Amino acid sequence: MKRIKYLSAAAMLGIALLGATSCDDFLTIYPQDRVVEENFWEDKNDLEGVRYGAYQQMASTVHKLIVWGDVRSDAYYLNQDYHSQDDYYTYKKIMLAELDSTMGFYDWGSVYTTINFCNKVLANGELVLSRDAQFTRTEWNQMKAEVTALRALNYFYLLRSFKDIPYSKEVINSDEETHPFTATPQMEVLDSLIDDVKAVAGQAHNRFGGSNGTADTKGLMTNTAIYALLCDMYLWRSALLEGRGVSADSVKADAQAAIDAGMKSIEYLALQTEQTVNSQFDRLRVEKDDFGSGISNAQLIQNKDAQGDFNGMGSVTVDSYLRIFAYGNSDESIFELQFNTSDQRKNTAVNTMFGHTDATILCASADAMENALNNNKTNIAQDTRLWYSCTKRTAATGDKEELSHPYMLKWNDCSFTSDGSKVRTRHSESEYRNWIVYRLTDVMLMIAEAKAVVGAYRECRDIVDAVHKRSLLDQETGLSNNENTAQKCIDLVMKERLLELCGEGKRWFDLVRYAERIGGGRNADPFQPQYMDGADGVKKMVENWLGKGAYNRQQAVLENRIKNRYGLYSPVYYMELRANQYLFPQNPVWNREKGIPE
Repeated sequence: MKRIKYLSAAAMLGIALLGATSCDDFLTIYPQDRVVEENFWEDKNDLEGVRYGAYQQMASTVHKLIVWGDVRSDAYYLNQDYHSQDDYYTYKKIMLAELDSTMGFYDWGSVYTTINFCNKVLANGELVLSRDAQFTRTEWNQMKAEVTALRALNYFYLLRSFKDIPYSKEVINSDEETHPFTATPQMEVLDSLIDDVKAVAGQAHNRFGGSNGTADTKGLMTNTAIYALLCDMYLWRSALLEGRGVSADSVKADAQAAIDAGMKSIEYLALQTEQTVNSQFDRLRVEKDDFGSGISNAQLIQNKDAQGDFNGMGSVTVDSYLRIFAYGNSDESIFELQFNTSDQRKNTAVNTMFGHTDATILCASADAMENALNNNKTNIAQDTRLWYSCTKRTAATGDKEELSHPYMLKWNDCSFTSDGSKVRTRHSESEYRNWIVYRLTDVMLMIAEAKAVVGAYRECRDIVDAVHKRSLLDQETGLSNNENTAQKCIDLVMKERLLELCGEGKRWFDLVRYAERIGGGRNADPFQPQYMDGADGVKKMVENWLGKGAYNRQQAVLENRIKNRYGLYSPVYYMELRANQYLFPQNPVWNREKGIPE
């Protein structure tokens, strides 16, 4: 665990220079190789420099977050034209559940570096408050809430990816301060994260002003982002509890808490939108609708052609995609990591994973889309999400034809023919696209899933129906279903989340939560023998999703390889085990690396 990266005072000063001019004077007094950290934390600028550094560090981990949260899912197949042989083989093994602890993708050190940034800010905030007379208690409380939530978000990625993880709020300044870490159980970490975030919810900024106000409002953890994170974590805990046979009251209490947090997130987002003027969208008309979701303030951008209402014209620009993905920082955005051309910070992960050239790694699976479209809905040809995925459809019948384009186009600025069969990409700047962590429809669908858990089936269907309706250019028809059980409603949400959030790094996490909620199994959990091993949930997840997605012919193989709930999570990188003298346990399903002592 000594490989968990840390940040020295000197390294932090390098980051702080990006946003704090006072550091120039500091570096003229002290040589860079002899920085004394206690002399660094002098004023608000020092805190802000490290705080911004945390976000930039997290932005550098996007590629891994996509691999952990999406690549193993039913949603994708490998682009046959991708020519990097070594990488192709690695991705193929991941997709076929042949994970290997020597794969660099499972080195979690970069995420722990982000966490250490956050720990630095939280550990030194009171010191700076005592030294800087211009830094107020209110400002510190707002920053503390923001950074506490950012730390929790990064830990949340880790526990969803690796299950039991090293968990510490200590600052690590050097190798001498490290010590062997033990595995903290997933549920224990999640309980702590929820308590931490709940304690600061509502205390952060709602929006930021100034010349960089829009980017900060959408790119930092505001109140709407904090409540979105709480919604997500409560939903996960409800699934973990249900899959372990904990009382139904506890399961429903967490689901209700997810609903309440999600509603607060949407409430804060609406307030944020009212207070923010974003002139870059003035050239296009903004029209919104709640589409009958039943959620107050859940106003979605209507999909209208840039020239007016869709009326069968030969070329269609889909407004919601243009604003949310191509422009970024839209009214529906809750939190997105910022990339921009001005300082050449590129989001190479989006271009690499979801681009539109032969170098692109992933393509959306038509089989997975077909499975998700089995919702008895009408006018399939007008569902714009298919246009941005992979499948060509005829306007007359909705029957599938050949693939019209193999790439995930939602991160690009595109126009389509009126039936979505042909696409034109106007310009390629996807390498500078922001990476969206939370947006409005994501939170709406989390609320819908929680509604299913508490038995509010009609309300669940109304939310799913609203998200679906927005995707149709004619905006008239939606889902037609009579789902009346929790499992059927959850399945409905899962299908809609695939269509709505494909290419956003979430699908595998959704599948893991689905399998964990079912739980069950044949044997005792190897590390928690009071629970079953979750094999029933794995089986259902493979049958209902993986077995109907990109690798449907591998259903039996996938079920055998994943085995139980531990197979849902990733192996611990082998170098972490060596550095920790093998005191940290390897995931038992992937315990195959060479060199482990007998």
